[in-house]
Formats: sequence, structure tokens, C-alpha cells
Amino acid sequence: MIALIQAFVSLLLTVLYAIDNDLTFALLDVFKILLFFVLINIGLILLVLLFFVSFIYLTEKTSPKNKFKNFGFYHFNVYIFNFLFRVKPIFLGKENLPKDSNFVLYSNHVEYTDPLYILQAYRKYSLAFISKEELFKYPLIKNILRSTGGIPLSRKTGDRQALQAILQAIKQVKDGQPIALFPEGTRNHGNTMKEFKSGSFRLPQKAKADISPVVLFNMHKTVDFFKVFRTKVYIKILPVIKYEEFKDMDTNTLSTYVHDIIFEELSTFKEQ
Repeated sequence: MIALIQAFVSLLLTVLYAIDNDLTFALLDVFKILLFFVLINIGLILLVLLFFVSFIYLTEKTSPKNKFKNFGFYHFNVYIFNFLFRVKPIFLGKENLPKDSNFVLYSNHVEYTDPLYILQAYRKYSLAFISKEELFKYPLIKNILRSTGGIPLSRKTGDRQALQAILQAIKQVKDGQPIALFPEGTRNHGNTMKEFKSGSFRLPQKAKADISPVVLFNMHKTVDFFKVFRTKVYIKILPVIKYEEFKDMDTNTLSTYVHDIIFEELSTFKEQ
């Protein structure tokens, strides 16, 4: 939507500029028109980014479930990470989206942009991410994470803060805010997978929540700069695993079970 508004405004201003300056189709005049069009678009991009930063700071303390905030964040997300990054996300399996908000999302992890595209697929939910605590030290990133209900997680073994993060996540899921996390604990930068950390699967068991598995493919291409053509990436939503199906499993068994489901689907992408 923002990209369409930008296109309309830039074209309108360019036409007005050409009319006001009595420009014709002479080579020099065409160059002036094209240059004006480019400069207007650069200015509009900077203006949108300024609005985005202001929007994040102004809405940070409102509820993560606030519909206006989620609506605005979704459109800024699409504008920046689809339009400006020249990425065309292909969303598959939308029929498998959870029926309610009582779920925990697990996915393979490729790039730092992964959460932005997952949020697009799950736009009707106030999805929050458990993220490494280091991200909460960076301006704007920490504001976005806090604004959406994100939870910092320490990766130090035996850290008490890690337990507090899980307890907070359980509370948020029970209160109706689904949680997403990457059980590998780190990025792969490609279409591969590491083993899952079994401790992360205490969350759906304690919260008595369903599991929504997601497969990400080709996400490493989202961070390729200077793309001329839009690159396709794939986000596939797999069938929900109901709580009743795994409530008697231990975390190691459940971790392996979910890992194998995602890995098998990822392997089919590779074979295509």
C-alpha cells in the first residue's frame, strides 16, 4: 500500500514539475524529468523511513495486541522488506494457520530478516519473538521487540534469566499472545538445519499450547543487496501439532519430532 502511494505521489509531482517548467520530449528535458523522478522517490523513501521510526517510538508502550499498531507495522514491514529489499515472499500452507492464538511457532532460522516475513504470514496474530538478549541493546531493534512483546533470552548455560524468559513466554501464551522462536539458537545463512535445543520445547508443554511449525527456504537471499529483479523466498506453514498429540512426550522426543517434520519439508524444497 505504501509503495503504491509513493508511486502515485512521485508520478503526480513529476508531471506537475514537467508542466510547470514547460518541459518537452527533448533529450535534455527527458533527463531532467527522470532525474526529478528519482530524487522525489529518494525523498519519499527517506520520509517513509522517518515515519516508521517515529511510529515505532510513539506506539512502543501500547499493547502488542493493538490493532492500529499491528496494521501500521505490517505495512511498514512490507514496504521496507519486500519493496525496498526487492523480495517477493511466497506464502504456502495458509490453510494451516492456527484457529486461535494458543500456539507456539517453531521454525528453522536462516537470516536476521526471518521474523519480518514470518510476521507477514501471521499478520492476524499479535506474534511475539523470543530473541537473544544482545538484540535488546540496539536502538530501534530493541524498541520494535519490546513493542511487539518480544522476550530477551540469555544463551548462557544455566542462566537464571533464561528460566525467567520461559516463564514470561508461558504467561504471554496463556494470556492470548502466541510466541515464536528459533530452536536452533543461531542462523544457518542457507537452506540447512542444525539440531534443535530441546529446552525450548518446555514452553508449549507448560502453556498447554499447540505448535505451529514453519519452513523457511532461500531466506539468505533476502539480504543480497543491489538486486535488480525481485528474488523469491518461501515461507511454508505446516499443519498445527495439537497439544494432545505431544503432551506425554519428553522435551528431547518432542524436539526431535518437530525438527524432523521441518527438516523433511525443507528437503522437499531442495529437491524441486
